[in-house]
Amino acid sequence: MGSVGWSEFWTDPRILGLFLFGIVGTCWGILSFYWNRRESRLDALSKVLQPLIRAAQSLRDANTTRRKCEILKQSFPSERATEAKTRINEMVDRYGEQITESEEQFRVAESEYEARCFRFPDNIAHLVQTALHSLSELGRLVNDGKFDQADTQFKKFSEQYRAVKRAGRGLRLAAPFEWFWKLFAKAERVVATKRHSLTEAQMRQILDLVHKRATTQASNTFAVHPPQVWFDKPDLRNSARIIDELGDAIFLIVFQDGTSRLFTVVELVVFTFLLIDLRMQMRRVHRMASVAALPEAQIEMNVGFAESDVLRPEMVKALLKKVAFSPVSSDSLMWLGDGSSPMTKPTADRGTQLPTSFDEEFNLLREELGIELPSSNLNPKPSGSPFSSSQSA
Repeated sequence: MGSVGWSEFWTDPRILGLFLFGIVGTCWGILSFYWNRRESRLDALSKVLQPLIRAAQSLRDANTTRRKCEILKQSFPSERATEAKTRINEMVDRYGEQITESEEQFRVAESEYEARCFRFPDNIAHLVQTALHSLSELGRLVNDGKFDQADTQFKKFSEQYRAVKRAGRGLRLAAPFEWFWKLFAKAERVVATKRHSLTEAQMRQILDLVHKRATTQASNTFAVHPPQVWFDKPDLRNSARIIDELGDAIFLIVFQDGTSRLFTVVELVVFTFLLIDLRMQMRRVHRMASVAALPEAQIEMNVGFAESDVLRPEMVKALLKKVAFSPVSSDSLMWLGDGSSPMTKPTADRGTQLPTSFDEEFNLLREELGIELPSSNLNPKPSGSPFSSSQSA
């Protein structure tokens, strides 16, 4: 066999194929090494983030539970509100369980991080450490009963968690051009509405409360907390521009089962009207059924209104007079959370409550105003370092 020259060596297809195969194999080995190391780091990161998220969820739920409990205690201080008292006792027990669960999960996340932090790059390790400190601060605020500060801290923690997720996620091989397509994503269309008009979502929320009041909460009172301006400016109640002057004011509706909603004056007026109209229809049907001696049956009622008629200044003032407002303003309840009230169960009568009720004068009132109410099909159907101190449950 003769010797192969250098020029012939590079022109031999067999040798060239082996050379290229070696280069591809080397590149594949390097890429596999970095890919497996990245997946190993992501697996370690997920073991830290999972208990971290569970702890944050428990703290958010504990903060919501305690806020509801404080609102119920302020809205129904009387011992006669038996369901409210039962709900408060349940919330106190649930709050203790949620705080305990959050502290356990926080300890797990902290131990997982300390055991695996050497596997993370410096930027991810710093982001995770920041999120841990933020969650610890959230636990302290929830423990101290500072509701609004806790909500703000939870949002801050959520932003920090998203930063960890972005850093750990990197470029996805399943969608490498995802960033490019986001540039052409269509923005959501915002439908403009008239001033003082109710959107479909607002109307659905009102009807849900009407359904609750007519069914599960029919035998209980509920509280309506007006804004502080309602007490500071009594002349406002007789103003011809009451809707405009109370445009941004918030009314808080609280039921004894812990349900609470924030209403504008327009939503409250519509809610009040629908309740009264539904009550009148129920009495009319009951009278007819009694006279005809009809057997018990399930009846579906339709309540409707003309928005322009209900929102007339005279009608608004007349409807608001039918509401027995609570002496506690919604501003004070929404700013609860100075940590001054402990998380305890009610043990003594704290006074009398002004129940929300409507009398039978509305029918005469509607006749006096001469309002014709065309019917529309609106059916009232139903459509949150470790912790420094512990609260006694």
